Amino acid sequence: MKKLKSKVFFTISTILTIFVFAVFLISNARTYSEKKENVKSVLDKMIELSDNTNSNNVFMDFTVYNIILDENGMYKETVSHTYEDVIDIVKIKNIANKIIKYHHSKYYIGNLYNAKYSYAFTDNNSLILMDNSEVKNTLTKTLITTSIIFIFLESCVILTSFILTSWITEPVNESFDKQKRFIADASHELKTPLTVINASVEAYYNDKNEKWIHNIKEETEKMNKLVIELLDLAKIEANKKILMKEENLSKLTENEILTYESLFYEKKIKLKYNIKKNIKYTCNGDLIRQLLGILIDNSIKHTNENGNVTVNLYKSNKDIILEVKNDGDEIKKEDEQKIFERFYKIDESRNRNENRYGLGLAIAKDIVEKHNAKISANSKKGITTFKVTF
Repeated sequence: MKKLKSKVFFTISTILTIFVFAVFLISNARTYSEKKENVKSVLDKMIELSDNTNSNNVFMDFTVYNIILDENGMYKETVSHTYEDVIDIVKIKNIANKIIKYHHSKYYIGNLYNAKYSYAFTDNNSLILMDNSEVKNTLTKTLITTSIIFIFLESCVILTSFILTSWITEPVNESFDKQKRFIADASHELKTPLTVINASVEAYYNDKNEKWIHNIKEETEKMNKLVIELLDLAKIEANKKILMKEENLSKLTENEILTYESLFYEKKIKLKYNIKKNIKYTCNGDLIRQLLGILIDNSIKHTNENGNVTVNLYKSNKDIILEVKNDGDEIKKEDEQKIFERFYKIDESRNRNENRYGLGLAIAKDIVEKHNAKISANSKKGITTFKVTF
């Protein structure tokens, strides 16, 4: 489970980080592109105005120098600059001479993050020199600001990834916990009859009494019933797709009820049923019979002598409703959903005596869900109703 969570967390955080980093890169690239275009625009404008050597043009955020070259292409003089403040002529001369000596192109902007100057040589033997300081400062501030935002967003990414990982893996974690609990419960239920069988065998060796054989047989039957129920549960869950065809649900229900008539008579329980005729439904007939058997058997076991069990099948709007009602043992409100869980037992001692393991209703729920239906239990005024809505 930890490996799954790690993989999910890594996947989510990687995707979100790539997105945030892409936004970070695009934002800085856009700002850089705009500034570079501004520098180019200023250089181009200055080239156009270079024939007017006495013009003082002001360009916001840029300091530009117009330098005259001699007939040999060497520095002659600085004739204009875009600000009226005093400039260091010697410094400008040194920079101009260095550019004249080492330049490889007539037009150069360079990397605005580290290039101190941009320049352009004109056709009338002059050099336009631009100070990149303001541009560099603006880009650096933007980079720092976006980096801080990126770090903040990355923190949000980690938190979001953690929350999403928990949310995504929660159903898997619940399923994993149920599986572990299922195995533990199954092991516990199998352990009891095996312990009794083992003790009875030892006792039989010491005392050839037939009661030990009876105990072994009884516990073997209990274990066999548990294994069959476990196999039924596994079989239903394993079959993602079940074979379905249109069935006459009315006849199917009535026939299943009739198989239990003798049991109702033996237990002295009154059986009533109200089955609407010719209700057709696309289903798996075998599973529906098993569902009916579980619900009817469950109602018999929870109905006291001389009690009543009622089975209803009818249509309500577009739904088909199957109800199995019995009077007798009530289900507490807090147990109405829990009874469909595997191995859940309201009365542990009674279930053990009656050879029940809390799997019947879990199987019933799985059958219902295979048919995209719903099952619920409700107890009110001494009457418990199991309702299946197809």
